[in-house]
This record gives sequence, C-alpha cells and structure tokens, in this order.
Amino acid sequence: MRLREGERVHELLVQAAAEDASVLVDGRRVKVRVEGVRAGCFVVHIGSQREMLHLVRDGSLVHIFWRGVVHRITEERERASGPQRGGAGGLEAPMPGKVIVVRVRVGEEVVKGQELLVIEAMKMENALRAPRAGRVKSVLTKAGEMVSPGAVLVELE
Repeated sequence: MRLREGERVHELLVQAAAEDASVLVDGRRVKVRVEGVRAGCFVVHIGSQREMLHLVRDGSLVHIFWRGVVHRITEERERASGPQRGGAGGLEAPMPGKVIVVRVRVGEEVVKGQELLVIEAMKMENALRAPRAGRVKSVLTKAGEMVSPGAVLVELE
C-alpha cells in the first residue's frame, strides 16, 4: 500500500499474524503489536517501547495524533487496480485481515456506497462499500474468516 503525508509518499506492506505484525515501511522492517484501548485510541508496542496514538478518520483522510504531532495520511490507490474494484463484479479485500461482519445476503439489492462488510486489520475496522449499485450475486466470505489482499469477497450483478 502507498501512503501519502503531504509531499512524502511511503510504501507500506503489513504482514499480520495473530496479535503481532511485521510492517515493511520504505524497505525497513518493524515488528509491532497494536492494542485497541477504545474507539480511535491505540497502544503501539515497538520492541520494548509502548506508545499511545489516536486515529480519527475523515472520509479517505486519516488524522494520526502521535508523539505530539498530527499526521494527515491518505492512501494512494492505483486507478486500474484499486483494492475494492468491482469491474468484473467482485468486491476485493484491500488488505489482509479478519472479516468481522457481513451486512448483505445473496439476492439483496445494494446502492453505490452501501456498507457490504467490515474487515478488522491492525485493530482498525475498515468498512468495504459497494463500488456501484447492483444485486448481490454471491458472498464468498463469512464473519470470523481471515482474508488476503485481492480475495474476492462479494460479487455483484
């Protein structure tokens, strides 16, 4: 994934396992563990260090309050291969994570932007929304299932 903060762009690859994760940031590997304290508040363990950070999402912009500084982060997505593309009728997982809720059923009519399911990744909940209006053709995942980036989760007709 590519994250932008102002003019700086960072390449990020997260490999999650149980509670710990290995994060590759601009070619440098960091092992982290994230604990959710309450909505938008997290304790991040990096080695023997423990640090508190706060997150506030404003659409596609995420405000991270960490070490006394506000960071404004957006995810850059490639136009042709966005992680939630629906071109072939499928909504794909944008990141590795655990499906925590599926909000649609086969045959259900959905509108563009409607929340279809929620994935938890790095202790953050990420709502996946319909890329267009349509009817749910199939649901290829269920709550509690681990998914990989690019896995088709819901197909629309």
